[in-house]
This record gives sequence, structure tokens and C-alpha cells, in this order.
Amino acid sequence: MALFQKTVVQKYLKQLDAELINAKYLEFKNHFGNADIQENIRNSKEEQYQGEFLIDLFVKILGYVKNPTPNFNLTTEYKNIKDSKKADGAIIINDCVKAVIELKGTNTTDLSKIENQAFGYKNNQFGCVYVVTSNFEKLRFYIDNAIEHIEFNLFTLSKLDFQILYLCLAFESIEKGIPKKVKEESLSQEDTITRKLYQDYSLFKRELHQNLVSLNPQYDSLTLFKKSQKLLDRFLFLFFAEDRHLLPPNSVRLILNDWRDLLERDVEIQLYQRFKKYFEYLNTGYKGKRYDVFAYNGGLFKPDEILDTILIDDELLFKHTYKLSEYDFVSEIDVNILGHIFENSLNELDEINAQLAGEEIDRTKTRRKKDGVFYTPKYITKYIVENTVGKLCIEKKAELQIVEEEYANDKKRQLKTKQALLDKLKSYQNWLLQLTICDPACGSGAFLNQALDFLITEHRYIDELQAKLLGVPIIFSDIEKSILENNLFGVDLNEESVEIAKLSLWLRTAQPNRKLNDLSNNIKCGNSLISDPAVAGDKAFDWEREFPQVFGRKEIETPFIEVPKDKTPDYLKLIKEKSLEAQSKAEQALALSKEAAELSKKVYEYAEKLDAVSDDDSLYGIRKAGFDVVIGNPPYVQLQSMGEMSKILKKCGYETYNKSADLYCLFYERGCQILKPKGYLSYITSNKWLRVNYGESLRKFISTKVNPIILIDFPGIPVFDDAVVDPHILVLTNEPYQGKTEACAIKMNTSDLETVFEANKTTREFSSESWIIVSNDDAGKLEQMKLNGIELKDLPININYGIKTGFNDAFYIDDYMRIKLIAFDDKSAELIKPMVRGRNISSYSITGFEYLICTFPSLKLDIENYRAIKEHLLSFGYDRLKQTGDIGARKKTSGEWFETQDSISYHAEFAKPKIIYPNMTSVFPFMYDESGMLGNDKSFILTAQDDSVSLLFLTAVFNSSLAKLWIWWNCPELGDNRREIRKVYFEHFPVPRANEKQTVTLTQYAKERAQLTASLQTICSKFTRSIQREFNLEKLSTKLENWFHIPFNEFLKELEKNKVKLKLSQKAEWEEYFLQESKKALDIKNQIDATDKEIDRMVYELYGL
Repeated sequence: MALFQKTVVQKYLKQLDAELINAKYLEFKNHFGNADIQENIRNSKEEQYQGEFLIDLFVKILGYVKNPTPNFNLTTEYKNIKDSKKADGAIIINDCVKAVIELKGTNTTDLSKIENQAFGYKNNQFGCVYVVTSNFEKLRFYIDNAIEHIEFNLFTLSKLDFQILYLCLAFESIEKGIPKKVKEESLSQEDTITRKLYQDYSLFKRELHQNLVSLNPQYDSLTLFKKSQKLLDRFLFLFFAEDRHLLPPNSVRLILNDWRDLLERDVEIQLYQRFKKYFEYLNTGYKGKRYDVFAYNGGLFKPDEILDTILIDDELLFKHTYKLSEYDFVSEIDVNILGHIFENSLNELDEINAQLAGEEIDRTKTRRKKDGVFYTPKYITKYIVENTVGKLCIEKKAELQIVEEEYANDKKRQLKTKQALLDKLKSYQNWLLQLTICDPACGSGAFLNQALDFLITEHRYIDELQAKLLGVPIIFSDIEKSILENNLFGVDLNEESVEIAKLSLWLRTAQPNRKLNDLSNNIKCGNSLISDPAVAGDKAFDWEREFPQVFGRKEIETPFIEVPKDKTPDYLKLIKEKSLEAQSKAEQALALSKEAAELSKKVYEYAEKLDAVSDDDSLYGIRKAGFDVVIGNPPYVQLQSMGEMSKILKKCGYETYNKSADLYCLFYERGCQILKPKGYLSYITSNKWLRVNYGESLRKFISTKVNPIILIDFPGIPVFDDAVVDPHILVLTNEPYQGKTEACAIKMNTSDLETVFEANKTTREFSSESWIIVSNDDAGKLEQMKLNGIELKDLPININYGIKTGFNDAFYIDDYMRIKLIAFDDKSAELIKPMVRGRNISSYSITGFEYLICTFPSLKLDIENYRAIKEHLLSFGYDRLKQTGDIGARKKTSGEWFETQDSISYHAEFAKPKIIYPNMTSVFPFMYDESGMLGNDKSFILTAQDDSVSLLFLTAVFNSSLAKLWIWWNCPELGDNRREIRKVYFEHFPVPRANEKQTVTLTQYAKERAQLTASLQTICSKFTRSIQREFNLEKLSTKLENWFHIPFNEFLKELEKNKVKLKLSQKAEWEEYFLQESKKALDIKNQIDATDKEIDRMVYELYGL
């Protein structure tokens, strides 16, 4: 989507002073539109015109005051806050930098090269919103991030574009934050329109399918659903095409109106028949009196046996096509919406399948969830494409020694030198034309569309350099067709996604009167992971057979060469001579016509294509097997949830297979298998494999078979709108590991990945062990802990899971119910034990507890011996308690209706001294218990097998800052800064070696800390109970809960918030009590802090830190 919505911009443009704009535009054109001045600017170096450029544009046209004039708001050479680097310019409003300006000379053609530098300046200025980059001829304007921008050509700027430039950059606009408002309104309107369109589209889809089922009983519901998707794809093409001038304007309305006219004249004809006729036109072409329709074809409109014979209700079709045709598919609707449509169509497909099977649809297991399909945001696809395809392009340009500054027009330059520079460009373009990029789980084509955009931009960059070198107008190559057919490849298991991927690529590249590309050889449906038809049926995918143009052998001719080699040499020489002659004439002319420039360019391009045939015979028609780039967002699906398919995948022989792993692990291996030597692969996937046990095989594969170069982790950052997963981006090359991976953990919501990564990256060497992305300081601490520690699992300890009942409402009781049950039957006391929930565990203590009815299956109880317990449980209903797996009942187990869900064969461990800790937490607390306290299923307990282990010593170590650091980096992120301290992760914690004296000392500290905590809790509980009792408050605010951290006047304000207003005498009484108790609490808190500090000091010492 563009930076601004067209309708939003138009609203703000109307508010500009028309007279002022006219005057400013005239002044602007007199300078930047002057051919002589343009020539002088092009011949100026960056430093020569930099200051004057700011005056000519920002001061004279846009209304700024430049330093050193008093009250300036524009300055040059503005220094960063954190370092000595300086932006070329800065716009300052109320002493705050609102925009940074980075300038280069016109010999810098590609402004994206200075994007990171400019955003580096922005990120060093707190409150900076805007970024401006320019080479004096072109100017780019960004808001907040680099995902979208507006580019202006200052030398050819139309009046409308000048108005937009003025709206964006005039002093009054920046001062009032107008560009930011326009963007925010645009995003809001875009979201509103997109949601409304999807609602209308979905309603059409549902009603269309229902109608098809009703009127076409000869076909089953699933077949008709899939055909309805194809029909909707055709309609979407119509809507986009008519608004983008690929078809006559208002084509859909014309069809609808013609049909209405025919009805009024008593001509009975189905509306669908009229649309089918138009689809036929789109397939074969049509020339008529009122309009012509080009034969776009591409496969979308080929005859379809079912779609050509179905019946559709006229009024339904009229209503929905009329409504959808009201949208503006140019300015309001982005092609990216197709990705969201695709996502939701997977859920609808599951509903159809469930209906056919007569089953209830489980919303948590819809195909989208099951297939792990999530639409990738643009800033992610952009980063991945730029760091794979972009990196290859940078490497190739460096190899060819293409330096864009050398392409500045110089009339004195010799023809031979110019020819050498042109040859470099043509070599680069030929290489670019043969680049192969694949997404093996392409979904709706987000990555392929991003790669398409990148390649188009790169070809335009070549055209721009060539035009600059020859001193002729830029003529952009019509390159989209070649890119689609030769550069982009995709595979997906879902037929719907393949069709939408094709549609999105068509819509991005379709041009008037040019056939759509047949993408059937490039975008295919299949199982990327299985090639055996005996296993995967018609979805089996043999990569070499399906893509011979990529994996072809010598007998397969390259598709880029159409002229036989033995017929070209003399002709080639002639064309080359004429081409150089045309270019020489072009240089001599001061103003070469567009036609001549185009002829010169096309002839030379054709000659270069023929020249490729003259390559060495040994290389003729041969292509090295594999893709240059593999990118994507493969499915996030647990293999163990895939049933039989998981077993099949195991037999496929993947080195990375682990039954507990996710499907994306296999996609990494498959991606590397189809990658060329030194090719690039980059995925965004879940980050769990980086640290968990099941990821070891993948970590080993990547660190031994390929070269991971970039790793960006997003712990707790919601990259995907509705996927509860912490993702990461990995970029690797297909070559041996160099032992240097640049890694960064991004812990903020940002779309400026490049800048944040560069500012925070560290270099790590990874192996099959857990991949931890830490700062060098933290990495050193963790390494020291590992060197001087013994893994917890190697000590004589047991770690057990808390108790899972399967129905907490029945088995958890409060003190009142405990007393009541024991009063009714004193045997109840045998089964009622105190229990703490994970959320109530704090360091060295608990904040509250309940009671649990302990009917563990391992106890083999006779419930008839516990009458009160039996009656209490039955009050919740036998059908709810039974463990049969029936709807409304508990999970199916072998247990009796009155027993807890889990057997709890280790129940005796709870009676021992132990450490209890939560399984999911952001503060990582551990408490020591000797009272026989139970823990619920949100906790773990750790017990010792013998006296050689001091649990109090471990409690002190686990509560130290170093232990928290280890947990933070080694246990999986769950969102909200929480970590999962499951046994499988925590058992690898390195316990420091300690002698007897050290153990005794730390144990004593743990005892003191626990006693101090208990004393503080006693004081705090007494005070809060007094508040609640005195003022009748049921619930206290956070500040009142932590009353001793606030002054008395704030305490009074908190009471007033609860409608408690004290009299003067009461205030004096309460102040004395408050200060007295506060002093006690703070004294103890200070002792706690000192104890924690001493524990930390000693634990650091034990690890040798």
C-alpha cells in the first residue's frame, strides 16, 4: 500500500492555499525545472551544492529559516545524541528534531543505499518522525519507518506532485504534524475499507456457494466450493483490471446495465451467461463497436467444464458484483488483501469439509491453524528479500566492479570507456535475468510479490544508470514478463493458495493489451517435502522434474536463448556495430528523441542476448542445479499433531526430523537441498528450535552443513497479528559455516529491522547446543556459568510436575469448605491438603494458598469411605466429572470419576523438603518448603534424593540475578516477558560448585532471606487487613497493597479514590500508625535487599565472576 490513501491526501490538498501553491510552484519550476540549472546540479559534487540545495528548496520554497538566522528551524551538520555522526540537515521544532535530511550528489543513483544511514540518524534523535533523502534530483520522504516512502523527481515534478511535496515538507505542515496525521488517517481508512471489502467479499462467497449447491445438485459441495473460489478470482481480476485501465472503464457495471436493459425488453438471459461471455473475451479477445477486450488469458479464463455449465441466481450475482464494483481497486484496495482473503478461505474450506462429514467444526483446529498459515507483514518480506536477493545483487555488482558514480554523464569520456561501462551493465542485467528465487511454501505469494518488486526496481536502476551514462531520457524496460517466467518460483500444498499467488502476481504486473503470463510452470501445487507419489499421491513433488528450467541437465536448452548458435555470428557483429553507431550519435546530440533512445537501447539489448549464445561450448545450455535464493514463511505445525503424515515424513530420511519438532524444521533442510552452492536462504519461523531439545538436530544441520550469517529473534514481539508464536529470521548461505553469525534479539515493536539490527547485533559462533542471542557481556557470564557449573540433571534430585485435576472447580476448595467437609466427616482431613498455585509463588515465600482434594489414582481410594468428599464432588455432576472424553466430561483416562486427572504416583515427594517454582513466569521466583505444601499444574517441585544436596543452597542460587539471567536466555519466551521453566529446559541449569563452607554460608543466607520475607509479609498483611476492616474495602489498589513504598499524603489520596475521606483527627492517628509500620517494613525491606546483594555477590564468586 502507498504511504498515503488517495482520498485522504485529496482532503488535505483542498485545504492548501491555492494562490500560495501557484506562486510557489512557479518559483520552484523556474529553478528546478530550468534545463541549465539541472545540468549544473548534475555536474556539482555533493558538498558543492548541499547547502544551496537546502536554501533553494527548503528555505525559498518550503518556508524554513536556516541557521544562523535567528529563530532558525533548519540547520546543517546536526550531531547524533549517542555518537559523533552527523546528519546533513535537520528540521527542528520547539527544540526537538522532527526530521533528518541526508543528501548525496546526483552521481548517487540508488537512494535506497543511504536509507539505513538516514534512519540511523533518525533513531539517534528522540521524537524524530520524518526522514528525507535526496540526490538533488530525486527526493524521498519517509514517515516513522522505511517500509513505504514517496519519491519525487524534482526536475520533472508536475503541479499535483508539487502540491503533495508541499503538503509533506512545508514548514507549516511539519510544525503541525500534518504528514503524520495523513498517514494515520490513511492507515485507519485503509483498515476500514479492507475490513469492509472482506466482509462484502465473504458474504458473496458464502451466498454464492450456498446458491451453487442449491442449483447444481449434480456436483458435491466441496467441488462447488473450490470452483466458487476460482470464479471469485475471475471477478477479482475484473474489479482490479477495470480500475487499472486494463479493461474498458466500468466493465462490470456495463455488463450489469446491459443485462437489466435486456430484461426490460423481455429478453430472457441469465446474468451469468453475460459474465461467461466476458470471460471468453478475456481468454480469446474481442473487438466490438463499443469497446475492445484484449485476450489476457494466462490460464485464469480458460474453458472450465464445471464453471461453464453451472447455474447461478441472477439477483444474487447482480447484488454482489454491483456492490464490489463500487470499490476503487486502484487507490483504496491493495493487492495484498488477497493474502488475507486466502487465509480466511482455509477456515471456510474446513467448515465445508466438516459439513460434508456431518461434524462440528473445531475452531481451534481449522485448516489455517492446522497448516500453520499466517500472512507475513511487508516489513518482514522486505527485509528478507533485501538480505538474500539484495545481497546477491550487491555481490554481483562488486564482482563486475559496477560503481554507480562512474555512470555520471561526462562528454569528455572516451567511447571505449563508455562501452566498457555499458558492458558491465549488460553483464549484470543478463545475470539478473537468470536469477532464480523460490518460496517452497508460497501461500498467497507475499514473498514472491516482494521479490518481484525488488527485481523490477533493480532493472530500473540499470536503465537509469544507462540513461545517465548516455545522457538520454530514461526508458524503463518492459521487464515484468521475463521476471515472472524466469525468476520467480513457488510451491504450496493448498490449491487455493497457488491460485491466489498467481492472481496477485498477475494483478501487480498486468498491463493494457499484454497477455498475462502463464505461471503454471512456475507456481505449482504440491508437497514440497515429499517426492514419492506412492506416499503423497498427486501432491508428490519432484523438484527436478517439476522445475527443469532450474535443475535442468545438459540436454535441456536454456529458455533465454531462442536463436541457434551456428546462425548468429555475422548477424551479431552487424547488430553490435549498428548499436555502437547509434549510441555514438546519441552522445553527440544535445537532445536525443525518445524514439531514438529507445531504438538504441532495444537494439543493444537484443545484441547482448545473442552474444550469450557465443559462450563456451561446455557451458552451452547448462545450468547449475538449484535456486539462487530460497525464501519464505513455512508452516508452524507440530509433527506429532500430524498423525500418520509424521511417520511418513520420518521415513523420508530428513536429518532434521524429530517427532517433537515442527514442520518448518524439515523445510529448512529441504530449502538447503534445493539451493545452489553459495545461494541464500532465509525464513521467518518460530524461534523454539533455537533452544529446545527437539531443535538439536536442526541446529546441528545448520551449523555443520551451511553458513548461518544473520539471526534476528523477536522474543515476546507480536510480529503476526493472530499467531501466538515468537518468531525469528534466519539468513544462511549454502557453504561451510564460517563460525560468525551476526545475531540480535529485538525486544521492541519496530518495522525498522535493518537499523535496529545494525545497532544491536553481536557476533556469535553457534553449534548443535542452544542458540542464545545475548550481548557480549551476558554471553561471557553465561559461558562462565557453564564452565564452573554442574548441570542440574547430573545432581541427585527429582523434578516433578504439579497436580492436574482436569476440573479445578470441583477439587480446589477454600478454608470454609475445608472446615465444612471435615465437620461432616472427619476422614475428609486425610484427603484435604494445602496447595499453592504457580501464580502465588514468590521468592522465598507464597502470597496465598488454597486446599486440594487429593483423590489421586495412585492412592487407589474407595470413595465410599469419604462420604463428605463424595457428596461434594457429585454436587458438580457425575457427567462433568467422569473421565470418558465425552462432550462436557473430562479428558479420557483410566481414572474413576472422583479421581484427579493425573495419577500422581510421586505424591510422596510433596511431603519432603522441596523447592516449588512456577512453570510460566516473568520474575522467576523459587521458594523452599518443609510444610508438605502441594503445587498445582502451573508449578514444579524439586526434591533431593539424599543429603548431598542442600535445597536451601539451591534456593539461594536459583533466586540470584545470575540464575534469572540464565533462565531468561535459555528458557522459551511465552510473551509478556514470561519464560517457560519446564523440566526439559531447567534441568540444564549449571549449579555452581561449592565447598562445605560456601554451601553452609549460602544456606544460612537463604534461611535469613526466608525469615525476613515472612516478617515483611506479617507486617504488610496486618496493615492491609486493618485498612480493609477499618474502611470496609474489599479490594485494595496496587499502591495500597504496596503501602510502605508511598508517602502518607499519597496514601490518603488512594483512600479518597476509594471514597474514604478521613477527618483531621483520624489523619493524625493514621499518620502515626502509618509511619510506624512503614518504618518497620522499610527496615526489613532494606535488610532483604542487603541479603539479596550478598547472595548475588557470593553466587558471582562461585561462578568465578
